[in-house]
Amino acid sequence: MIEGLDRPVHRRTMLWWLARAPLVAAVAWGGTAGAQPDPAAPRPVARADDRCPACGMAVIDARFAAQARDPGGRTLVYDAIECLADHRNGHAGPVPGEGPAWLADRAASSAAEAVWLPVAEAVVLHHPRLRTPMGGGLAAFADVPAALAFAEAHALADALAYGWAEVLALGVPRPWVPVR
Repeated sequence: MIEGLDRPVHRRTMLWWLARAPLVAAVAWGGTAGAQPDPAAPRPVARADDRCPACGMAVIDARFAAQARDPGGRTLVYDAIECLADHRNGHAGPVPGEGPAWLADRAASSAAEAVWLPVAEAVVLHHPRLRTPMGGGLAAFADVPAALAFAEAHALADALAYGWAEVLALGVPRPWVPVR
């Protein structure tokens, strides 16, 4: 028992309170203990730990990554934009369902960290010589001038720029990931 209080505190009661002290302190100070991630925002890529649900490869280069959240709230991280498109089109196993999705901005991202663009706002550049993790030749950009500047800088003549709806539509008859 602890002396000097209005009433004695038993050891078991003190241990119970001490075990909960970090949570109580976090709540009292406005901390985020127990907070859930914002479902409207993508999460950072965990390179080499995230596995693409479409092809099973580890995400190594975040500049070509894609991310989606299924209706159940599960985050799916893809190693390539073409894997997300093929998965949504049913070419890579069961369709995960519609939910928010993001593409890594090729110009603003690094191999280690992705800068995410919502799929509805992204411009997707396609060229067969553009080297991507799965060989589909897709890279995302914030706008058409950035996509065309990248194509010119990398001598990708006749590169085409699409919106996400066009990428999905073009991937219906044949998958974006080349069959080997």
